[in-house]
Amino acid sequence: MKRLIYILTLLLAFGWSATALAVTDKEMEKARAIAAQAYLRYANDGSGYLDDIHPSSLADLEKSLKPKEKENIKAFKSIPVPKDFHSWDKQKLTDYWAGTAFSSKGLIEKGRQGKSRARKRINAMTVAAPQAEKAADKKEQPIATEQPKATADAAKPVAETPAEATEATALTAEPAPADSTAAQDPDAAALAALEEEEPLKKEDNHTWIYIAILVVLVAVVVALVVFASNVMKKSSGQPQPQASSPDVVPVPQTNPSAEISDLREKYSAKLMEKNNEVRQLNKKIEELNAQNASLKENLESLTQETASLRTRLTEATRKLAEAEQPAEQPAPAPQPHPAPAPQAVSQPKAPQTKVAQAMPLRTIYLGRANNRGIFVRADRSLNVGNSIFRLDTTDGYSGSFSVVDDPTVCEMTLLTPRESLAFACAVADIDATDGMTRIVNDVNGTAIFEGGCWKVIRKAKIHYE
Repeated sequence: MKRLIYILTLLLAFGWSATALAVTDKEMEKARAIAAQAYLRYANDGSGYLDDIHPSSLADLEKSLKPKEKENIKAFKSIPVPKDFHSWDKQKLTDYWAGTAFSSKGLIEKGRQGKSRARKRINAMTVAAPQAEKAADKKEQPIATEQPKATADAAKPVAETPAEATEATALTAEPAPADSTAAQDPDAAALAALEEEEPLKKEDNHTWIYIAILVVLVAVVVALVVFASNVMKKSSGQPQPQASSPDVVPVPQTNPSAEISDLREKYSAKLMEKNNEVRQLNKKIEELNAQNASLKENLESLTQETASLRTRLTEATRKLAEAEQPAEQPAPAPQPHPAPAPQAVSQPKAPQTKVAQAMPLRTIYLGRANNRGIFVRADRSLNVGNSIFRLDTTDGYSGSFSVVDDPTVCEMTLLTPRESLAFACAVADIDATDGMTRIVNDVNGTAIFEGGCWKVIRKAKIHYE
């Protein structure tokens, strides 16, 4: 009989320890509320207020919901709550409310994304039986052991099925064996007390081991610190050994901080010197650039003046030849015979040679100029589609050019002004051609014939109309 009571006591203790990790009604309701909150948060983007709510049950959650969430929670409330959750552990609870529940039909697809948040929050829960229930069970044990037989006899007629009868018998018999064993056999009670004290002793032994290891580690650390401090003191206090050989000259000890400060001063002085040199070089470069720009301007003006002088010289030569031509013509011969006829024919040869030497004004039609200022083509007559500029020259070496005054040329040039005019003309805004139909020449440009092609010396000034 005593052995039977001892076995029943062990079974009851095992049952209590098993239910200690089982899911309670509050934990089940809290996990359900967490899953519903996560579902509602992802189902509606405007439900940010739910992040500040920490409900402990579904009813507590519904009190804080807005109309939109009250409508969305209807589908989640239709998810059934399993009846056997009292035998679940924390893993099963998490898998159901963070996995199976979100796979149910009728839920909003966006809301299913909240299962990761639900899993994280349910995993953070502590699944354990309430301490108050354990204390209540311990207090009720003596009351139940006073009349175990009467309780068992009263439970038998109430049970309608064998399963209910077995459950009722177990419930009424749970507190009886411990007290009855303590009352009938004191040795059994002492044995049970020893069994309860063994884990405590083991835990104490482990604690002392950890304390001993910690003390050893602290001692090792202290020893290392002391050793390091002694080594540093010895290294800083001992003087440098003198050289044993007479040929070796001892190196005088110097203060590192003084050397560093000297190096810094030398570096700063050198840096200032180099900065001054750089400033002077930059100043010289600016002066040379200014001189170069001035020389370029003088060169352009001299080139323009040379071209103008050549043009004036050619024009003066032509006018002089025209003025000398009638004065050098011979007078009519007085003799009626035709003998002097050859002299009359031979005398005007010199003026004709001078007139032939004076080159007349020639017009050349040029295409666009490239980035080096060289006109890409030249034609004797206007070539619509290729000719853009008209160049007038009298000596074939220099001349003035301007944009051809032709409606077709102007229309085609205004379509691509930057490509056609940029390297040969100067204009305020070369791309402002919207609504413009005509190109007006303000000042003609100057070009010279060099290397077998015409090259821009001074750009022409134009504007659009």
